Amino acid sequence: MHLKIVKIRPRFSTFPLRSFLPRRLRVRASSLVLLATGSLVAISLCIAGLTDDLGEGGVSSISESDLRSTVAFLASEELQGRRPGSPFGRITSRYLAHRFELLGLEPAGDGDSYFQHFRFVRMKLGERNSLEIRIPDGASPRKPELFSEFCPAPLSARGPSHGPVVFAGYGIVAPELGYDDYDGLDVKDKVVMVIRHEPGEKDPESPFQGVVATEHSLAREKILRAQERGAAGVLLAPHVLNHAQRRGLKRLARFFWPEKGLTRRRYLEIWAEAVTIPVHYVSATLADSMLESQGTTLKEMQQKIDRDYRPQSLILEGVEARLESETAPHATEARNVLATLPGVDPRLNQEVVVVGAHFDHIGADGGEVYYGADDNASGTAGLLEVAEAFARNAQGPRRSILFAGWDAEESGLLGSYYYVARPTYPLERTVAKFQMDMIGRDQEVPNSRDRRFLGLEQQSAEQNRNSVNVLGYSRSSDLQDRVRGANRRVGLELRFRYDDHPMSLIRRSDHWPFLAHGVPAALFHTGLHPDYHRTSDTVDKLNFAKMEKVTRLVYLTAWRTADEISRPRLIP
Repeated sequence: MHLKIVKIRPRFSTFPLRSFLPRRLRVRASSLVLLATGSLVAISLCIAGLTDDLGEGGVSSISESDLRSTVAFLASEELQGRRPGSPFGRITSRYLAHRFELLGLEPAGDGDSYFQHFRFVRMKLGERNSLEIRIPDGASPRKPELFSEFCPAPLSARGPSHGPVVFAGYGIVAPELGYDDYDGLDVKDKVVMVIRHEPGEKDPESPFQGVVATEHSLAREKILRAQERGAAGVLLAPHVLNHAQRRGLKRLARFFWPEKGLTRRRYLEIWAEAVTIPVHYVSATLADSMLESQGTTLKEMQQKIDRDYRPQSLILEGVEARLESETAPHATEARNVLATLPGVDPRLNQEVVVVGAHFDHIGADGGEVYYGADDNASGTAGLLEVAEAFARNAQGPRRSILFAGWDAEESGLLGSYYYVARPTYPLERTVAKFQMDMIGRDQEVPNSRDRRFLGLEQQSAEQNRNSVNVLGYSRSSDLQDRVRGANRRVGLELRFRYDDHPMSLIRRSDHWPFLAHGVPAALFHTGLHPDYHRTSDTVDKLNFAKMEKVTRLVYLTAWRTADEISRPRLIP
């Protein structure tokens, strides 16, 4: 064993770094770390003689004891559940940056820092929100009731607008599927009414990825597609074949606009700024009153589209709408933590493999702390161990590795969505994304009818003692092969089972924005359990022996992907 001294420029204020470290590193920290007058000098370990094969040398550095120490810190009372934008979230991000810096990893955030800053917003409703509909029946214009027949969309521009109404089906433009609701439809200076969600959302054979919704289903995508074509405003109608949406607009309005305060949902500020036209949600009854003037109904139009997967757009002759929206954003600062290990190949090091985990959780409420030991202190601890394993090898892989601690995942994958909009490495040079989210437990579903588990089959923790779910497998057989190959060294039971499931687990972590933007991605997830999003998600319930194996599996898979000449491909 020998020591290599690395001088690291100070980037942070003085912080009790020694308390951040796993127990094995804390023993060394007194002789390796000097904190004085706001400066940081770190001595980085370089372990010699541990690399039997390239990539193998770091495996032994991934240990159950280190994982336990890191999770104990992240899921402690002191960090109060790591809510995004809170002081505790900032402490956690600073901790990750210090750990990356100690490993000698290069900063990959804004400027010469480890932080990628972004803002998310919650919206507050103003006073000037109205809708007026004119239908060619000779009657006076109809003024629907706020919160009963319509409500402003949180992603809506302020101000008035008006114009003739056109019906544009689901408002989807999907050239990869040969589907375009706007084909041959002129919507310039018109108010566009579209159906929420997407065709065939309950059909396993749907060309829109079966029962898992695509990005085309998102309201913000529908708004932007209409806006790009010159629309004056958008009306979002319910998906009437969906039972939950048949319950009426009042429930949706209460969700979006509580009686007091801000919207429950959070949105990236860049999303809110991109919308320049007013947008309202409307009830099925109100949508039908407009369509019935053309001799049809919302249900009939939706059934036609879902039956044939062909657009059924039309101009609503004589129907006009005048709408106004007033919403105000309230912004919160957040930040991803990004570090890179440059690849050794002068050509391939311009490409990158991303290894990530979200470090945020849902915080504390009324004195009760949501510790988030499994969700996702476990994945964050795994990320740090993978980073150390890469750093301990005498030579890195051909491609570069980006280590990413994502913020605001619990608010809607906001940190990773921001990254794909503002990537450090261009997405076309991003070879693969590996995500660790909840890797510390044994999946347990006591009751398959419990709506928290949305139809997952009943199973015990004992049945899953040595298993890990791998999602994204159906999108890239190349990645699946790499995971299987790496697992021959690890010996876990790999479960490839949830890519096309109503639970939509494939959409519920930070690999999804990458996958949705054409980057092969895999999620490593040991499964849901009764403590998910409960205050009882605590350190004492984690299976650290299995967690060590999952982390080693991610490391070996990422190494192979970064070092092989060929890139994994997505299945068309």
